[in-house]
Amino acid sequence: MSIANLKRQNARGVYPSETDRQELRQQSYGYINMAAASTPLLINAVNQQIIQNSWGAPAVQIPVFKKDVGTATASTLTCTFLSDNAEAALMNLTFINAHVGFDIIPRLTDQSDIVTEAQDFMRQFSDKEEALANFLEAAIYNALDTAAASTSDSAFIGAGAKFGALVGDAVQVSAAQSQFWFNDLKSIFQADKFQRSGLDVIGDAQLPSFVNQYTAQGAANSTNSLFQFNGYQFQYSNSTVTTAGATSTGFAMPKGSVAVISRVSPDAANNRVSMADGIRWSTETSELLGGLEIELMVKDKCSDVSATTGNALDTNALVKSYQMGLNCCIVTPYNTGTNGGIKKFDLLP
Repeated sequence: MSIANLKRQNARGVYPSETDRQELRQQSYGYINMAAASTPLLINAVNQQIIQNSWGAPAVQIPVFKKDVGTATASTLTCTFLSDNAEAALMNLTFINAHVGFDIIPRLTDQSDIVTEAQDFMRQFSDKEEALANFLEAAIYNALDTAAASTSDSAFIGAGAKFGALVGDAVQVSAAQSQFWFNDLKSIFQADKFQRSGLDVIGDAQLPSFVNQYTAQGAANSTNSLFQFNGYQFQYSNSTVTTAGATSTGFAMPKGSVAVISRVSPDAANNRVSMADGIRWSTETSELLGGLEIELMVKDKCSDVSATTGNALDTNALVKSYQMGLNCCIVTPYNTGTNGGIKKFDLLP
């Protein structure tokens, strides 16, 4: 009698295994992190709550005033009164939407001695949360790119000036100018009537190479480039698109230059249930999305999963279908001029 059929079977490890850590890596979400920190500086608490509760409103608007300083008349007061009055406006907010979904098959994990249903759920939830984060990160980048200043009052900017004319709304910084670029950048902000400190900078994956090199050149070096970095806070994102022909691309702006606020449907906010359809609504706070609230839908159904499980008996299994949705607005500062506080720059080779 042979015992060949009784020989040892496949040796399988346990999960989590840590072996897939690199496979499951995530990008840097600099835009989401910056927006989360800036939101209270751009949108006050009352207006945040109004936006969060705006589901179903035909339009969502923020009241603002247009700046109209005018010019002082160089004479004594007269009996003819000047009428140069302030003008108010309403800034419309635009919402963006995205959703993702996945299935959980309890009977599949019941037949596994490695992965539990909870582990399957957390892995799939994490992946789909990342998909929403990728969507939002790119959307914030696009919003800043659209809002970038197209002119500047700085003598550094323009045809024949130190940095020349803007190209695609971006300052063109040559390799010879890059070491002290962040010193000159403060002067550009000052020329456009912004402060020289309290500035956020966000760029692509190449930008930290420049920042790390120049911040390492302190007073003890033959050339000191460290002095210029006071007043800046740097972040980076893989979603930053490096301009063709540039070595690095980034944005600089006063803190409080971008906000993101989400809202959810009344069904989700009230945890409603459709017994007939087997659907449940709820909300989740996503730390990956900077603390935004997302909407979660769960539907229970009976399905034939035999092709998935490899078990011909699994023709009547419970399948839990999940959907995760994001509905949010991205807000940048109200500006009627073209020399606003969001400055784009390209570091050239």
